[in-house]
Amino acid sequence: MKSADLRWPVRVDSQAVADRVLAEVWAAGALGVEERAEPDSVELIIYLNLPSESAVREALAPFTGYGLVVGEQEAVSDLDWSQAWKEGLVAIEISPRLVVRPSFVEHALGPGQREVVVDPGQAFGTGGHESTRLILEWLDVLVEEGAETCRVLDVGTGSGILALAALKLGAGSALGFDLDLDAIREARGVVHSNGMTERFELFAGSIRCLSSGTFDLVLVNLLRTEMLPIASEIAETLGPGANLVLSGLLEEDRSSVLEVFAELGLEERSERRSLDASGGVWISPLLGFPD
Repeated sequence: MKSADLRWPVRVDSQAVADRVLAEVWAAGALGVEERAEPDSVELIIYLNLPSESAVREALAPFTGYGLVVGEQEAVSDLDWSQAWKEGLVAIEISPRLVVRPSFVEHALGPGQREVVVDPGQAFGTGGHESTRLILEWLDVLVEEGAETCRVLDVGTGSGILALAALKLGAGSALGFDLDLDAIREARGVVHSNGMTERFELFAGSIRCLSSGTFDLVLVNLLRTEMLPIASEIAETLGPGANLVLSGLLEEDRSSVLEVFAELGLEERSERRSLDASGGVWISPLLGFPD
């Protein structure tokens, strides 16, 4: 990571708003963000350099109506920055079969336990957010050891963590894509460091760039506004008996999302939920075509 010049604390009133702020400040050039959830708010410590300060300020402006409180900027030394982004990051036990950890955190694996090693960066997905963790929990249930014929599609792959977890748990192959070229570059590094280059294909582009073919397990961790415009294309990727796992959704998104997929012939099979520190409820529906 590049050296940061400034540390800029901001506070918002919910996890949902924090997630949207994160996306905007990354796009504006932030170098790193610490997230500190509290009972009634979320504090974000944004690290940036001087040239990107005005762009980050503009990115924050639309959130003034969502309880945004902007603190004072502080200068950051190279020594401060080299350690600050690591603070609070730990190994995350998803299940007795799966753990996610940063490369600089040691963790003793249990019998038969697999690990995905991923460091935080600009590509979304390190296992700590509710939306990511919900899908990881689904994978522990859906992917069996030795499922070599299982083909996985990761829509909006980010860091690649979801498809990597599926491969580590036993899936045979995976394809991931993202609109963000920087995310794909980062994901390729993560895939390589996890020893999955031969089984995990990546490309930068939209779902409309997919060639013909279907998948056994499709993973979609996107905001509702990003998911619904491509719902029909997502449905077309499902093979016979395939599972579709959705995430990135709040409870208030549930009815509108399920209605769109129901119109495409998909039914809800089950659902997982998680409560964040600010009281927001994140959901992850499991969908499929009727047998």
